[in-house]
Amino acid sequence: MTKIKNDKSAAAKAQEELQAKKATVEAALEGTEAGAIWNEIKDKDLEMFALPEQKIHQHAAPTVVEPSKLYLLTKASAALPAIETAVGKKYNVERVDRYVVVSRVVIPITQK
Repeated sequence: MTKIKNDKSAAAKAQEELQAKKATVEAALEGTEAGAIWNEIKDKDLEMFALPEQKIHQHAAPTVVEPSKLYLLTKASAALPAIETAVGKKYNVERVDRYVVVSRVVIPITQK
């Protein structure tokens, strides 16, 4: 019985630590271009593993690297093509080392 209680308390503690880490990252992203991109894309639908109603925030987590681009850590490598499809042509999505980097597409100004 004590073992089960210890497992539950360890799980609760791990969950609290995870929530604190998420809050810290979201606070660091607030007011930056990376934070704006994250707020725009985190609830977009993903086509992942033929499961219904999958969202980007379920398969990727933001991390702070630089404020001008959004850096995501993904839970599965299949998330990269799914994120590319979900965000469409409005964003550039690329893999850099262990991160998926999302930035806005820059449309060049044409001269007449």
